[in-house]
Amino acid sequence: MRKLTFLALLSAFTAFAPLTASAQNFKIGIVDMKEVFAEYYKTKDAEKSVNEGKAVAKQQLDERNAKYKSLISKWQEMQKMITDPAINEVLREQKQKEANGVAAEAKALEREMAEFRQRRERQLQEQVMRMRKGILDEIKGIVIDRARRDNYDLVFDKSGLGVNGVPFLLHSKDAVDFSKDVIATLNKGN
Repeated sequence: MRKLTFLALLSAFTAFAPLTASAQNFKIGIVDMKEVFAEYYKTKDAEKSVNEGKAVAKQQLDERNAKYKSLISKWQEMQKMITDPAINEVLREQKQKEANGVAAEAKALEREMAEFRQRRERQLQEQVMRMRKGILDEIKGIVIDRARRDNYDLVFDKSGLGVNGVPFLLHSKDAVDFSKDVIATLNKGN
């Protein structure tokens, strides 16, 4: 019985021996994509561009908002006149018509402001997504070139999180992390 167990273990070990030998020659690289993305000059340029777009949109919205507040103030003054018992009926009707016109203009401006805000937010989000995708594609290209050049079998992103929020990569030697080299390559000449 002992001899049979020993033979079973020996055959299992020899069956898996080629796998362990090939795993020892397996070359793995590590990149911190979050760090690379944050340190890439094009990311900073893209953020600046988006922030400028946000500032322009805010200025345009503030101008519309100032006009809206002016209309509301004008409407409130007209409401005071309309409720004043000292004015005659003809003037009251005239001011009521004017107040209704101002109220309609304010409502239209309010709708236009909401549509403008939604449209600009959507445009800015699309711009961010396009820029982000372009930058990530460029970074991935550099990582793939480096992996091919240095003959890496696998490259992991150490900033990635698993489904449960735990980092995908729990430990790695710093020697296999080539994030700084990728950043240097991307930012070369800038």
